[in-house]
Amino acid sequence: MQNGETQRGELLRIRDLVVEYTSEGETIHAVNGVSLELKKGKTLGLLGETGAGKTTIAKSVMRILPETTSKINSGEIYLNGKDVLLLSEKKMRAIRGKSASMIFQDPMTALDPVRRVGEQIEEVIRLHNNTGKNEAQQWAMEMLETVGIKADRAREYPHQFSGGMKQRVVIAIALACKPELLLADEPTTALDVTIQAQILRMIEKLKKELDMSMLLITHDLGVVASQCDDVAVIYAGEILESGSREDIYDHPTHPYTRGLFDALPDINKEVRRLTPITGRMIDPTDLPKGCYFQPRCAYAKKSCRHERREMAEISPGHHCRCTHFA
Repeated sequence: MQNGETQRGELLRIRDLVVEYTSEGETIHAVNGVSLELKKGKTLGLLGETGAGKTTIAKSVMRILPETTSKINSGEIYLNGKDVLLLSEKKMRAIRGKSASMIFQDPMTALDPVRRVGEQIEEVIRLHNNTGKNEAQQWAMEMLETVGIKADRAREYPHQFSGGMKQRVVIAIALACKPELLLADEPTTALDVTIQAQILRMIEKLKKELDMSMLLITHDLGVVASQCDDVAVIYAGEILESGSREDIYDHPTHPYTRGLFDALPDINKEVRRLTPITGRMIDPTDLPKGCYFQPRCAYAKKSCRHERREMAEISPGHHCRCTHFA
């Protein structure tokens, strides 16, 4: 087995992924040496603030980063034992939508406004399956029914659907060919809490029925708690802490992870004010020498400004880049 290849029981393995963007002559360091694994049938949550690099990681797996402004400098992304970064574009087109599929963050822009929703689902089905038009139409209507939309609405256009219904259509497109890997990029953003709960229950139900693995991108700790088996906490394009859901929620160790939890209201504690993480995320065009979080960390030492900490295993399967609270 080659270094980095998926192990038995693993669907996805990412090793030392480095991704950069260029904008107005500046280099944006979006992903900085990320490594992670996703087991078959499991859900891994990528948790972190906006701008942490979560979506870039998912788009790297799908190989859909913008060609003119982005570059994968190094790393390996193994899906079912094959490094997708070495595959031709023709082979990647066969993978997208079939073996791996993505739910995009904004259903308003993910759907073509001038095509009927049924046609957009049919396109994916016919691209990856040897089916005729009538069979694809029937399949598309069944997918709409699966996500809770009446089949006769297949002839309607996206503007005729509410935000929650549009998200269901996007999910129907993503799941039409029963992919092994689902990349869900904040699938409930901008939805009210009732619709959010419905969408999450539906995704979980379909995931079990189709025996899928899921990489769930979010900044919502509640969504992670209800959906994920394992969690990786991302900050400034690198993983600061990773482990099982129980590791992260019961024993948060990195100051950033603890800060995320401290910023949440707790009905079991009487506090007058929440404790937010001070400052803003660092400029990705000018990363500091030492720990990326140290400019915002109340526990930073002098050495944190100059020394880069490697991930350390603080308990079986629980890794952290800082051992201050270990």
